[in-house]
Amino acid sequence: MKVVDIKDFEALSSFFKGERGHRRAEFIMRLLSIDKVNWVYDHSGAYTGTEFTSRLLDDLGVNYIVGNAERLKSLPEGSFITVSNHPYGGLDGIMSIDLIARIRSDYKFMVNKILFLVIPMRDNFISVTPTGNKKTGVTGTSIKGIRETLEHLQNGHPVGFFPSGAVSDFSLRDFKVRDRKWQENILHLIHSVKVPVLPIRFFDRNSPLFYFLGVINWKVRLLKQPSEIFNKSDQDPRIGIGKLISVEEQEQFTDYHALGTYLRKMVYEMPLPASFVPRKMITFN
Repeated sequence: MKVVDIKDFEALSSFFKGERGHRRAEFIMRLLSIDKVNWVYDHSGAYTGTEFTSRLLDDLGVNYIVGNAERLKSLPEGSFITVSNHPYGGLDGIMSIDLIARIRSDYKFMVNKILFLVIPMRDNFISVTPTGNKKTGVTGTSIKGIRETLEHLQNGHPVGFFPSGAVSDFSLRDFKVRDRKWQENILHLIHSVKVPVLPIRFFDRNSPLFYFLGVINWKVRLLKQPSEIFNKSDQDPRIGIGKLISVEEQEQFTDYHALGTYLRKMVYEMPLPASFVPRKMITFN
């Protein structure tokens, strides 16, 4: 079982067809660490949900740690929403599901169509096409995803969002790594459904080279993303759990713009927790 194979390269260009083309594809897969991604994916591909994420993170050596983990014991029994920054571009979604779906197996996360290729996790995914900062038409995938999200919440289940819809990038204007503008359609949805919201912050980020390549071109940066998965084993990625924002608290914001500003502040200005608990030591009994 593979996430990306030679056939995917063939579909991109005739340059990768035939025996020579296949060798070129194999070289690029090794160069970009896609072969390593395929290996860890295949090793755990027979599992689903948190069984898959746990084995996958073990294979990657990613032992994330959680601050204010005790707040997870107070999650609502019905529907709620999580909002997070998006520093990694895939791995943060895996960690979110590994953490929250251990408490609520019905937790689903809205992801782009690339991460939706991870078949063992599709029961925890809702696929959309993010709009980013560009004014583009809403795709059929996104309409279906929004409908599925609303239905999931209305039926009493939790949903997670990266409201930026794209991995964090480096801003030359203020020389900071930050999320893009949060998507208005997601903020409008959050404002309209009236369910509690849990802010989650990832305190770490990808390598400086990753963000530098993004300044050149986002497509060049995308090539670096697979190898970024394998440099987190010595980081112990830090995750902070914010205070649950009740429906009553949200009602003080008259429109989704104001609510979105507040939610982003609750994520980005979340204080660094005084202590952290390793993921395998977290209990919810």
